[in-house]
Amino acid sequence: MALLPYLDDKDASPEVLKILKSGRVVLNVQRMTANAQGIFRQRSRLSNALFTQIAIDPKLREIAILRTAKDCHSVYEWTQHVPAAKHVGVTDEQIAAVENWQSAGCFSEVERLVLQFTDEVNANVKASRTTLEALKRHLSAQEIIELLIIIGHWRQTASILETTEVELEDFAGKVDILEGMTPRK
Repeated sequence: MALLPYLDDKDASPEVLKILKSGRVVLNVQRMTANAQGIFRQRSRLSNALFTQIAIDPKLREIAILRTAKDCHSVYEWTQHVPAAKHVGVTDEQIAAVENWQSAGCFSEVERLVLQFTDEVNANVKASRTTLEALKRHLSAQEIIELLIIIGHWRQTASILETTEVELEDFAGKVDILEGMTPRK
């Protein structure tokens, strides 16, 4: 059982309830973060934008999210994002190798740099200059800032999940959370 209550529909503002009911499924992480009703809409909009309004390759986004889930020991985050990662082209071999990516041969140079960058930001708040300079050879300034926001957003989400012990839904890992989302062209 979660250590804080999930927001009940009867306690939700009309705006929050509309957001919760707008998706195909309601995730427990949404019900937990909805407790912060005053900022829930803005947080939801940021989450949505990180799926639909970014320049960075969605595959790199999901690799960074999976690595953040591993760095933060967040089973919930990992479980929810495996189908999303597959949806954007992350292979089963890569998913299995995220934990020990340094010795895996299945990642491209830019994917390895994203993993290194993610580890450094998660461990030290900032990436090393060496890693940043190497990443700049592959990604634009916009993409690097998006990557930093992605890492920070899912690290924050992991903190919420792990502190409150949000439970996995019965359908967790079986539903692609990206299905139906249309990325910006």
